[in-house]
Amino acid sequence: MALILAGFGTQERSMNPSSHTLLSKTVFFLLALGTLLVFTPGAAQAAKRDKPGALVLTREERAEVKRINAYLNKIIHLEGDFVQIGPDGQVSEGRFYLRRPGRMRFSYNPPNPILVVADGFWIGITNSRLKTTDRIPIRATPIWALVEKRVDLMKSSRIVEIDIEPELRTLTIEDAKGKANGQLTLIFQGEPMELKQWIVKDPQGLITTVSLSNLVKNKPARITLFTIKDINPPQRVSPLGDDR
Repeated sequence: MALILAGFGTQERSMNPSSHTLLSKTVFFLLALGTLLVFTPGAAQAAKRDKPGALVLTREERAEVKRINAYLNKIIHLEGDFVQIGPDGQVSEGRFYLRRPGRMRFSYNPPNPILVVADGFWIGITNSRLKTTDRIPIRATPIWALVEKRVDLMKSSRIVEIDIEPELRTLTIEDAKGKANGQLTLIFQGEPMELKQWIVKDPQGLITTVSLSNLVKNKPARITLFTIKDINPPQRVSPLGDDR
């Protein structure tokens, strides 16, 4: 599971099976945002591959990617509701906030105990049930391509698939340097376009879909929302008084 690769070995050993499963299903889509796939390539697109994972774009496709870059670069602040459908069909809902560059917050509704916060350098995953917080560098995840100061998907990512239809654009990307396995598919709808959904497929083939709604653009969120507050499990004290 992509999230566990980010240094969750210690926590994984301390979790019971049900808690570990919940954490994995809840947040791998965020930190694997580039360990994904989802769009089935058509024969015409497949024929344009010059090497595995790379796509030779037409002039029209390059223009569309530039439009997507321009759309994303106009968004400094973004908030809204999200609905996540996990690999087993389990549904989670919550509220998200984004503040470029580098800041995000995904707050899940109860009973889901997970809070995901990016502070511009770290992504912190807090489990209020287990009283734990784990961190990975945001630049080590493919999601950085969407929240960096200047978004340029043709530079920071490898474009795997692109599909252009009236009022619908589907773009699949992966890490340009090959450091993150899998792919991320972004779905834009309407004119003018709006990001409505992303789909993640991790290296094990597990697919998670995240749908966005009630979007509010460029309304600044409180900077304190993007502060990672570490939670550490309580220490066990032996009867002799020294920590064990």
